Amino acid sequence: MGVLYKYMKKEHAKLLVEQGSLRIGTLYEFRDEEKHGQEIGDNKEGTKSTYMGVDQACWSTANQPEFTKSFFKLEEDATLNISGLTLEKPQTSPDFYIYCTTYEFDESAMRDFGYDSCVAIEQPENFLKCISKSLKHKGLYQGSYKCKYQSRRMPHDFDSGVHPALIKENEYSYQKEVRSIWLSTKDNIQPIIIKSKKIKKYCRIISCL
Repeated sequence: MGVLYKYMKKEHAKLLVEQGSLRIGTLYEFRDEEKHGQEIGDNKEGTKSTYMGVDQACWSTANQPEFTKSFFKLEEDATLNISGLTLEKPQTSPDFYIYCTTYEFDESAMRDFGYDSCVAIEQPENFLKCISKSLKHKGLYQGSYKCKYQSRRMPHDFDSGVHPALIKENEYSYQKEVRSIWLSTKDNIQPIIIKSKKIKKYCRIISCL
């Protein structure tokens, strides 16, 4: 994994590199657009849906499309005639602990987020191990993934299987976001502040406005 970058307020950047203190957010908290603003917030965070439009069709167990089987269960020798409808299957991610970074520093993007500092995480694997150790009784590390920038709603045969927690709309592609994810061991999670003495040696401030 290459160097990652974290945009932050100056005071929070100093807490990270000097004390090893940082905030781990949650997926669902990003749904609060009023709190986070349009650059960060998205009320559809963690969701996606696939659909299939049907103009006219006659199905039996022999030719029924796989996508439709959760909507219609056909008995042997039965047929179904339908027309003029759209079948839609929503998917919602569970809530996760999330630490968001970017794989490419962009001062303009940093300003758009409303931040004035950037921390370079030069050894991401070790940095994330420190977080996992601090979260060991609260969450299990699932991995770090680049977000996929696409529509949350797509035809079923265009679905590449991207997890809902990793989807963002195309307009945010300039953010080049990487999400590190921990699956909570409990329900109804909240953001948490952690502190790790070791973590500060894996990061440094590279930009401060």
